[in-house]
Amino acid sequence: MDAADSRAFGVEGRLARAATALRRERRRTADELKALRAFEERVQDIEPETTVSQGGTVARASVVAGPTDGLDAVREAYEETVMSVPHYDEEYGDGYVESVRAEFSPDLAAALTDGTRFNTRRKQAVLSSSSASQSARASLLETLSSEADSLEDATESLAPLAEELAEFSARSLSEAPFGTLDAYRARLAVLEETCESVADGRQSTLFEQRRTTGLPADAPDVPQYVYQGLGFDYPVMAVVADLSAAIERIRADVEAAMGRC
Repeated sequence: MDAADSRAFGVEGRLARAATALRRERRRTADELKALRAFEERVQDIEPETTVSQGGTVARASVVAGPTDGLDAVREAYEETVMSVPHYDEEYGDGYVESVRAEFSPDLAAALTDGTRFNTRRKQAVLSSSSASQSARASLLETLSSEADSLEDATESLAPLAEELAEFSARSLSEAPFGTLDAYRARLAVLEETCESVADGRQSTLFEQRRTTGLPADAPDVPQYVYQGLGFDYPVMAVVADLSAAIERIRADVEAAMGRC
């Protein structure tokens, strides 16, 4: 933490790191959405396979000894799109089967690797799962955009507030007249109200995010997911708590000085 950051309670530095983490997550989510769309387009072009019986009619089902061209084409499409996003190895790093199981479902992963043909039913299952994953990514992007707006609004309110508190901390109170100290106390009350307003707005945002994403009560919410590597899951609330504590300390010093006048 540099000297300027220290004087302002580290607010801008912490919120800037949070903004960086959020931009990275938005970029990665957008890359994954683009990859899933490309995968779906590739699968659309893969013809489902059928089996022709000796009498020339199409059999209803077939079992073959090894993977077919259709299944190979699906795997190639998946590896060249979904598994080729720039951050794949860093964030996931698993193989084809594990990735399909996590992205779609264990049943679909088994269907694509059990050696049977890529028939119409399997093709529709792949397309349906891909569409669902795209919808989830698109919804997450909207939520991350809302989070970015909320973080920006909080930063615009808290950064100047932190600077003002840093100035308060640097002031000598021992020689200040009672009227000046009383004005300081009144201003600290205004800053406290700002902190409370930011906290209330942030809580509303977090509640709305959980409601719109349909997260269960015991699941990590968006800030926990995005900011988990920063040492604080809720950067805005952590900053508000620190600034509120600073206001209390400064107010105690001001009131002590008032008592000596």
